[in-house]
Amino acid sequence: MLRPAHGFSVRDYAKSAVGSRRKEIDAEAFAETPLSAETVALLRALSDIERATMQYLRGVLVTPTHKDARVTAFLITWAYEKYWITDTLDTVLKANGTPRDKTRSTGLRRTVHGVRDRFAPIGQALIANVLGEDIIAWHMTIGTIDDLITHAAYRAVREREPHPVLDRLVDEILETKARHLEFFTAQASDRLAASPRAQGITRRRIRNAVWPTGSDVNGPRQTARFAALVFRSTATWSDPAVLGIDASIDALPGQSGLHLAARLARRGRRGSLEENR
Repeated sequence: MLRPAHGFSVRDYAKSAVGSRRKEIDAEAFAETPLSAETVALLRALSDIERATMQYLRGVLVTPTHKDARVTAFLITWAYEKYWITDTLDTVLKANGTPRDKTRSTGLRRTVHGVRDRFAPIGQALIANVLGEDIIAWHMTIGTIDDLITHAAYRAVREREPHPVLDRLVDEILETKARHLEFFTAQASDRLAASPRAQGITRRRIRNAVWPTGSDVNGPRQTARFAALVFRSTATWSDPAVLGIDASIDALPGQSGLHLAARLARRGRRGSLEENR
């Protein structure tokens, strides 16, 4: 019987979940060494992306994925940790005197996203009735790709400029997210390997998705801006971050040759060129 990610102890993971980091954030350190505009923009984008967790979770829990006790237990703890990661980012931005802009998604865009958020779970449930348990492989692959991209984003924050407080916080966030990536990757690999149908379903859906999940909440320009900040090399196809992400996706059964990170990086590159005209 298939038991995906059997080497990952969900019980131990739940017991060691990481919560608030507020006590570690020294506001005076940011007054003395303020963050650059680019770092602030990247942290704001990451805050929006991490916040999209609950929308994703709502959709997952109306599908056969919620019937898998290990996956559900993991996702509950994962959502808890993601909440506190978002809180960490928002607290840093506030301490820096550059709080997250809560009004960026306004007007028609906010209305469209509000309607989509309400009806997305219904659509997910209908799709799930057709796809059955193969949808779990798709969900686990989404988690894998999102974490690969956000890992690259946090590393870009770490490498952009030295900061005594932010560096430590980013290292802690990366350590937390490493466990997320471990579970998602193992689950996705095992489930995809066990089902050619799941491979086809997943490949079609991830090929046409916007990455990372939630990055489109403020429009395509913001997604391009995020990509430009993460993938800074002008040579998209030789950027180490791009190559690393796409190699990891290629290693998933049936998902090779999609070049999702390269496509995202090119989007950022085009956005940068348009801004400089």
